[in-house]
Amino acid sequence: MNASQPPPPPAMPGYNHLLGTEDIVGFRCRIGFSIGVLLLIITTITLISYFCRRTSPSQTTPDWTRVHHHFIIDGLDEETIQSYPKILYSEVKGNSTSTCCPICLGDYKGNDLLRQLPECNHFFHLKCVDMWLKLNPTCPVCRTTPLPSPQPSPLAEVVVHSTSSVATTRMS
Repeated sequence: MNASQPPPPPAMPGYNHLLGTEDIVGFRCRIGFSIGVLLLIITTITLISYFCRRTSPSQTTPDWTRVHHHFIIDGLDEETIQSYPKILYSEVKGNSTSTCCPICLGDYKGNDLLRQLPECNHFFHLKCVDMWLKLNPTCPVCRTTPLPSPQPSPLAEVVVHSTSSVATTRMS
């Protein structure tokens, strides 16, 4: 060796333990174990999510194809429909402003049999409105229900009378 070369610098005493072989191996093991646990957790969550969706009946059909049975409104029964008056068009020709059926848009003829809805007094071809009322409980024109309104109960009359007497005592 050449005596003119300076000796190598001494190793820094404070950092030797970080560069030790045992510490690096332990650190790598901990990182590998942590990554393995993380992959196991992600796989478990993915499988649980997949099986939950697969067995759920609500996820098998899209929202727009689902039928909500509690929103279905049935039409009127046959007995109620048959209780509405039937009239020949020739009998109401002068009293009616309508000359065509609002359902089929066909003109009324003198011998056409019409049905009149009791609440709104609209006229329709008998066959047209009967089919309509079996599916829908309302008038096709004004959407009022042709069912007779229920009679007021005695309790409702008491409430009406008591509120009107309160109003008259406040006014005087």
